[in-house]
Amino acid sequence: MKNIFRITILLALIQLGACSDDKDGQDAQTKMLTAEPWAHAQVTHSDGDLSDQYENFVIVFTSKPSNGFDGTFIISNGGYAFSETSGQWKFDDSKIIFDSGKEMEFELTENSLQLDFTVAPSGGRVAGVSGHFTFDLQPL
Repeated sequence: MKNIFRITILLALIQLGACSDDKDGQDAQTKMLTAEPWAHAQVTHSDGDLSDQYENFVIVFTSKPSNGFDGTFIISNGGYAFSETSGQWKFDDSKIIFDSGKEMEFELTENSLQLDFTVAPSGGRVAGVSGHFTFDLQPL
């Protein structure tokens, strides 16, 4: 019985340590994401290079946990890729999720942020409105 108790305690401590590591990793990502505005967009799309349409694109993330979200965001010149201009965001594994429901795979370092996502067609036939987008961004 003592062995079962010791094993249970050991497993609980290991699990708490893993949660702490996850939290520390998320805190580090949050600090990198919110350190500066992200701009200088290089945009690839299923139609080709759309970078010229996003020359003035800027996205700013802030850390302000509230209602299950990690912070807020503001987007300038989001074009067809971002119908949102502001809202809340959160991390979920390898995704950033907006309160609008938009989910984006991301890769983040101190000097680059890559957002990879799909915009569903709205029924129109305008090139670049929907499809698969990849935004490669750098700090402003």
